[in-house]
Parts: sequence; C-alpha cells; structure tokens
Amino acid sequence: MDIKDIPQDNSKIFNGERKVIYATRNGKFEAGKSNGWAEEEFATQQAVQALDELTEQALQAVKNGEKSVIYYLMYKYRFDETSLAQATGFWKWQVRRHFRPEVFARLGEKALGRYAETFGLSLEEFKNGR
Repeated sequence: MDIKDIPQDNSKIFNGERKVIYATRNGKFEAGKSNGWAEEEFATQQAVQALDELTEQALQAVKNGEKSVIYYLMYKYRFDETSLAQATGFWKWQVRRHFRPEVFARLGEKALGRYAETFGLSLEEFKNGR
C-alpha cells in the first residue's frame, strides 16, 4: 500500500487517536498514520461482541453452579486459558480444574490471592466475582 492510500475513516474505536501503519513511498517502507478504517472497525466490533457473549455465557454457567467464578472473570478480563495460566503461574490443566466449583471451594488463600492479583481485585472482590 502506498502511504497516500492509508485509510482515514475516523474510526470510533480509535477515540480520536491514530496508529502507525507501515506503507511504501517511492518503493521504500515508511511509517504513516491512520485514524482507522471501516473494515477494521467492523471486525473489531464483531470480536468484542463475541467476547461479550462468551462473558455472558460464562456468567450463566457460574450462576447455574456449573463453573467457578474464575471461569467468568477469565472472560470478563479478556483472558483465555493459556494467558490466565501464564499470568497466575498455574499450569493450564490446573486453571481448567479450578473452573470446577467443588475444586474452587477447596482452594487456599494463596491460590485465591494469585487469581485476585491477576484480575486486579482484592481477595474479597475476587471471591464475590466482581
């Protein structure tokens, strides 16, 4: 893409900000700026909507007693199993196990504290699923 062809569609998702896009000028790459384009905005809105739906499904699973609050908070704070495992220092299989309400109920303060810290919550807020 030539630098003069970088889209400038004033995307709402940019909130008036701009981002660097690399394009060419006279055959050489150069940094240009964009305030977004419609296709990117559409794709981002779809992705956020899908994540919001997963978050709502996770909340329902917690309310139904099928999953622990960790499962809901994982989606609320935009983690997946891998990134949550990396952030907490638990193995991925342990995180999945902690999704089980009966296992979550037996977790100690230290393990709960690791999750709370990862989500940026106090231990009490974490236990209440905020």
